[in-house]
Amino acid sequence: MKTISYIIILLIAISVPRVWSITDKQIVQALESLEDWEAAYPLAYQIAQQENTYYLWRNIAKKYARFDTHQRAYLQAWQHAYRLNQEAIFRDFLKINPKSPFNRYAIHALFKIIKASKDIGKYQRFITEFPTVIESIEALLKTHEITFQRAKEVNDPLVYDAFVETFYGAKQIPQAIELAFQAEKEILEKAISKTKNYEDREYIARRLFNEARIAEKAGNSLVATRKYRLLNLRLFIETQVFTELLDREERLAYQKLMLKKQTETTESIKEMREAVIETLQVQTTKLGETITQELQAQGKNLEEIIAEQNRLLTEKLDTVNKNLGQGYMGGVGADLAELIPFIGPGVKIAKVIGRMSPAIVRALSKPSKQQKILLTTKKPIQQ
Repeated sequence: MKTISYIIILLIAISVPRVWSITDKQIVQALESLEDWEAAYPLAYQIAQQENTYYLWRNIAKKYARFDTHQRAYLQAWQHAYRLNQEAIFRDFLKINPKSPFNRYAIHALFKIIKASKDIGKYQRFITEFPTVIESIEALLKTHEITFQRAKEVNDPLVYDAFVETFYGAKQIPQAIELAFQAEKEILEKAISKTKNYEDREYIARRLFNEARIAEKAGNSLVATRKYRLLNLRLFIETQVFTELLDREERLAYQKLMLKKQTETTESIKEMREAVIETLQVQTTKLGETITQELQAQGKNLEEIIAEQNRLLTEKLDTVNKNLGQGYMGGVGADLAELIPFIGPGVKIAKVIGRMSPAIVRALSKPSKQQKILLTTKKPIQQ
């Protein structure tokens, strides 16, 4: 086959007029059309060295994977991707060899770009694409931080409710419930300050009580619980409605709700922490052993564990890129996996993501008025 290829190339070269001399690219194209990849590879590699662009190297790494000794073209493509530092480039790099352990770095670098954008939609896309990596847990935590901050800027009870309903397991949920109560309390106090007599206050209390019962029947426990708690304020202590509430179980609804939410949050944070540590434990390098041993011994919290793994992974990544930049390509006979810490699939991470992500996906696809405030990239303007 190789002999036939050379004969055909020779005939092409002879038949082409001297003023139109055949180029190396045309020779490569001819060899590729003949599917003689082995013969085309050296020349294609030489062209890539001369032009030295990301897309040339990635094409060689993909087309000539069988002949890319020690994955040199692949590593050249990585160096360009790392220097370009673009979301689209990293996503493209991940397609070259979906099973390559080097993708661990590409995913990490991709997330650093997404994290800087503070775009909830991009966070969720990342979580959907990579539901088993530690960065997906960090994406969830960052989503909670950003949306909770937006809720506080608006300071509307219903926006706080939307946060609680959308972001299951967020550590900010107990605080969001309390802030919703304080925000509605402030509104109520302003309304009562304008009342002129006892009847007006009784009317406000009765309306509040009815709104609580309606919300309860509709299954909206957040609204119902908050309004029952508001009726326990000293503002209404002399009203008939307060007297009625004393004999009802609903007056303790807030305590029950907070206990439930505190328990859910504690369990959620614990599960995320265990999922991250489990994923670190299945690493096959000394880096993984170091992380796991240190974190277990020091009893670090979830955010500290993620920050530490990011630091060590970035440190390793910088070392690898420095070596590659100085011409070290793994050495003769070296395995690509030796350059990186392999992190196995996070089974527990996928489980956490599977439970916490669907509500966010639904909110992004069909958001309520309050969810739009939480999810919009642009800072909401307070009315």
